[in-house]
Parts: sequence; C-alpha cells; structure tokens
Amino acid sequence: MIRSAGLSLVLFVLPFVLYFLWLGIQRTKDAQAALRSRRHLPWVAAAGLVLAVAGFIFFTDFGGATPDEVYVPPSYKDGKLVPGHFAPRPKP
Repeated sequence: MIRSAGLSLVLFVLPFVLYFLWLGIQRTKDAQAALRSRRHLPWVAAAGLVLAVAGFIFFTDFGGATPDEVYVPPSYKDGKLVPGHFAPRPKP
C-alpha cells in the first residue's frame, strides 16, 4: 500500500518539478512573471492528478497475480523464513 501511495505521490509531483525546472532554465522576465502569477499551477496540478490516476489504474490492472493463483503467506520452513508469494491454485 505504501508503495502504491508513494508512486502516486511521485507521479503527482513530477509535473511540478518539471515546470519549476523549466522556469529555472528560462530565467527570463516572462518566466519570472509566470511564477509570480501562478496562472499555470492549476494546469500543472491537473496534469499531476491525471498522471497519478493513470498510474494507479495501470498498476492496479497490470500488477499482482492471475486469477488462478492464490496468495501463500510468509512461513517458517526448516528454520528459514519463506517470503509470501503467489502459487498456482491446488487442483480439487
């Protein structure tokens, strides 16, 4: 859960970072006026929101196990920790 929230946060912040880098590279009066007016920030925020939602949908649909697999929780086997994993569903 933390990984998906962190990924969404990174995707949301990415357009802001790129926008401020672009303003820093420009160093013109127009770029400084754009930074002071903040008229582009709603568009940058909308782009970040679209990226975050798209990333969430992408990783939700294309991540995880297939429907014919079951989750096997972590366990101890022969004194060693076996991490949790997905395994094929047992045949009845």
